[in-house]
Amino acid sequence: MANYPLHCLNKDGTLLNAQKSYYSDEYAERMCNLHLRDEVHKDDRGNMHKYFRLHAHNPHTIEMALQYEIHCPECNQGILKQVGRCLNFNELGLYVCPVCDKHRTHR
Repeated sequence: MANYPLHCLNKDGTLLNAQKSYYSDEYAERMCNLHLRDEVHKDDRGNMHKYFRLHAHNPHTIEMALQYEIHCPECNQGILKQVGRCLNFNELGLYVCPVCDKHRTHR
C-alpha cells in the first residue's frame, strides 16, 4: 500500500494536494495530520478497483471530514469523490478519482 501525505492549498485548509511518499503506514499515521492510503477492493464480478482512504491524525466528525476537496495523487487533475463512509473518527471516507476511473473503464 502507498501513503500520500496531504498538504493544504488554501487558507481554510479544505483544498488538499496529495504527494506520493514511501512512508510506512505507522510513520504516516504518526507524522501526517492528514494522509491518503490506497486500498484495492474486489467487486461482485471479481474486478479489482483502486480507492483511497482518508486518514486523520486528530479525530474528525463526519462534518469535518466532508469539507475536504482532495486532488487525485495519481493524475493530479481530478478531485476525489467520496464513495464510502467514515469507519471511525480517524479512518475517514473512501474516495475514488472520477478522471482515473473514467480512463480505466475506457481501455
